[in-house]
Amino acid sequence: MSRLSRSVLAGVAVLPFLSLGVSAAAQAAVAPLTGAEALQQFNLVVLGNATSNSHVDGRAWIGGSVTGGDYVQHSGSTPASNYAGLTVMGTASGLHVNGLGSYIGGSFVGSTVNSGSSYIAGSASGSNLNGPAYVAGSTSGVNFNGGRSSSPSTLMQTNADAAGSTNFSNTLTSLSNSLKTATANSTVSVANNKATFNAVANNQGVAVFNLDNTTSASVFSVGEFSFAANGASTIIINSSVSSAVIGANFLGGQAQSLGKSIVWNFYNATSLIINNQFGGSILATHASLTNNQNIEGGVFVNSLTQNAELHLQSFTGNLAAVAPVPEPEQYVMMLGGLAIVIGVAALRRRRVALPGMQAA
Repeated sequence: MSRLSRSVLAGVAVLPFLSLGVSAAAQAAVAPLTGAEALQQFNLVVLGNATSNSHVDGRAWIGGSVTGGDYVQHSGSTPASNYAGLTVMGTASGLHVNGLGSYIGGSFVGSTVNSGSSYIAGSASGSNLNGPAYVAGSTSGVNFNGGRSSSPSTLMQTNADAAGSTNFSNTLTSLSNSLKTATANSTVSVANNKATFNAVANNQGVAVFNLDNTTSASVFSVGEFSFAANGASTIIINSSVSSAVIGANFLGGQAQSLGKSIVWNFYNATSLIINNQFGGSILATHASLTNNQNIEGGVFVNSLTQNAELHLQSFTGNLAAVAPVPEPEQYVMMLGGLAIVIGVAALRRRRVALPGMQAA
């Protein structure tokens, strides 16, 4: 085989790497989120199905189907994102979206989008779409009050591309597993029906509590929670409990005042019930959560029965200072980038080897 033939074949072999580079550039606007970004951009992420009898202040992503609920009550306070106000990968029924539009992967039934554009990949029936809307499937009894688009707008397409760009199960579980390995520097004491969390912040403002099963059972059985934050701006509470019913009262309005600073990492839990106002983000990717009272913070769970409000308290802590571990999808992107560099370098070496041909 001639050197020219070998060079042509080498160039063809590199094409997949070059295509990967072009694809990666095209997808840059909807790159996968890290765990920290998910906690910041979303008020609610449910990996499976959800049923709601209440409202969510901020952005929500539902991996399965959802029935009921009002979403994006406070669009002006919701952090910027490529995701729509409500993303549902399955069917959405009997709900309202009050801002930032929606992406629905399945059918849209008996529901209303009050503001923002909508991309519905399935059918739509008995619904009101008050912003621009694209429906890929059939329609019946739909009021297109904001106009029906024959093709998705740029924003609609961005929302659609974003919808499936992050593997939330892997990303959030990876984050949970990273957080649970953090070394505790803070302690909790239980006395007189009250659990007192005494935070000891490190030089980056991070306080970590690790609650084993025995401590968790003691803490979650009391009627009051009190926090001595002591300057901690990031508070991680790891619990190994498999289930919990939490009805404690956060003293001194701390559910609200500390909601943005706390992550409750229930890394083993499969069932959680909240019976009193609760402060902080709940990270429990294996759990079925029922909240019977308001939560001041984000909810990141496997399934949800929502009977009270989820208030927008976007996490502001520094997770990188707790568990600076790359997300799984970041590894993929890093390897993809390395493959591109290696492929292009190989192609250049072969071009230099050809007589009379200069490197690009």
